[in-house]
Amino acid sequence: MDVSTQPDQNHRILQIYNIYRVILALVLMATFLTSPTTTQLGSHDPDLFHDILIAYGIFSVLVITLIRPGQDVRARQSLLSSVFIADILAIALITYSCGGMVSGLGLLHLVTIAAGSILIIGRMSTFLAAIASIATIYAEVYLSFSTDVVANQYMQAGLLGILLFATSLYLQSLSERMRRSALLAAEQATSIVNLEQLNQLVIQRMRTGIVVVDANARVLTANDAAIQMLGLTGTEEGRLSNNSSATRQTLPPVLQQHLLSWRGRPGRRVPTFAVNSAAPQLQANFAYLNPASESNIVIFLEDSTQIIQRVRQMKLASLGRLTASIAHEIRNPLGAISHASQLLQEGDGLQQADRRLLEIILNHCGRVNLIIEDVLHMSRHKQDGSERINLLDWLTRFVDNYCESHQLNGQISIDIFPPMTEIRVIVSQLEQILTNLMENGLRYSEQATGKATLQLKGGLGRNAELSTPVLHVIDEGPGVSTEAEEHLFEPFYTTNPNGTGLGLYISKELCEANQAQLSYHRTSKGKSCFTIHFSHADRNMD
Repeated sequence: MDVSTQPDQNHRILQIYNIYRVILALVLMATFLTSPTTTQLGSHDPDLFHDILIAYGIFSVLVITLIRPGQDVRARQSLLSSVFIADILAIALITYSCGGMVSGLGLLHLVTIAAGSILIIGRMSTFLAAIASIATIYAEVYLSFSTDVVANQYMQAGLLGILLFATSLYLQSLSERMRRSALLAAEQATSIVNLEQLNQLVIQRMRTGIVVVDANARVLTANDAAIQMLGLTGTEEGRLSNNSSATRQTLPPVLQQHLLSWRGRPGRRVPTFAVNSAAPQLQANFAYLNPASESNIVIFLEDSTQIIQRVRQMKLASLGRLTASIAHEIRNPLGAISHASQLLQEGDGLQQADRRLLEIILNHCGRVNLIIEDVLHMSRHKQDGSERINLLDWLTRFVDNYCESHQLNGQISIDIFPPMTEIRVIVSQLEQILTNLMENGLRYSEQATGKATLQLKGGLGRNAELSTPVLHVIDEGPGVSTEAEEHLFEPFYTTNPNGTGLGLYISKELCEANQAQLSYHRTSKGKSCFTIHFSHADRNMD
């Protein structure tokens, strides 16, 4: 096992042992100098005891300066082994100079062996216990030969050696278990961090919006989808830009009302809603973070646009079948009425009043036929798959073809930023939408200014990753009155006596079938503007 995996506590143990070594030398020297006759310190060889303590003190100070946490691991292991061997020899000499095992200083080996077993990995710690045991026994043997007193401490020296080996083996086993526990804890901590990062990534990339709010409906955190759905202020990473308690953002009023209603009746299903006219329809579900208490609330937001789109596609398909089945039933008598009126109009002897009546009949026959054509055109559009297209390139080709086919003498300007803005739509339906909007805009611009001019502006917001594409169709006309604006997208409602009232209705239906929103407003300069809010280009509509 590599020593680099030692926990930080080993560094603290090393520092404590270094301090212990200095204090030990100072205490023994102070005791020896202040009470030379009342203790056994240096009783056998005072000069050796004095010299060893001075050398040991200097050595201890040098070790503190040489061995520091963060050094090269392998070099420090070799240095630590040498230092502990020096400690053992110094303690053996100190014990010898004090009369051997009788002084009791041989027990100081236990501290050295304990520290070595913790700090040194491998068999070297057992080797230290062997050195300490040999040094202790050798000192007793040498004393028996160098003095006249018969030594009787062999048994104590042997027991001390056994105790040193037992201490070394036990602490090695304990230290190994601690290292493995530290490794396991580090691996688990890394796994937890990685799992948390994975959860954050998954939550941020989810299409389901997730918002956490407190009891006062202040937003604590939200993922990218929720920030986009609710129009919150977010950073580039998708998190909220400011989460301080004083400036946290609040939920939109409509969602706050649904939250308040749910808290009163938790089992109540919340109806779909939209934050504003250009926002998609959302379905909200609420849950407490801690069901046992009135804790923070998690809000799950589902974009129901796709479901609505499928419903509208089914509705358009049903309408197509209906109109196809009744087209002949309406067109045949209508054609007969129109043909008979034309024959009567060609006859002689008609009064002027009768001719006027025939003109009215023919005009209304043409208008009814136009309504039938519009409904059939809406219901028979091709159900092609959606395509991801570059908005600027597609608009350029579409406008060129439109101007050529309609022999337009006016001007249609295109301004898309950034130029790489992409959208996902059914192209044939987008052609029909823009044809309706451009025909209306060019007609009203020409009526107001004498020139058929139109502006097509759009693109993305400042944060391209979170923004959805948008396209503005701006004309120079007088605009729609406040009264008419409320009924603007209703079927068969029109302010043009020659219109059918189905153009804007069809355009809005087709926009919603493409997961887009069509809305009307006036620009800051008072110009009339129809805006298409497209869905995100990465969203699959099929």
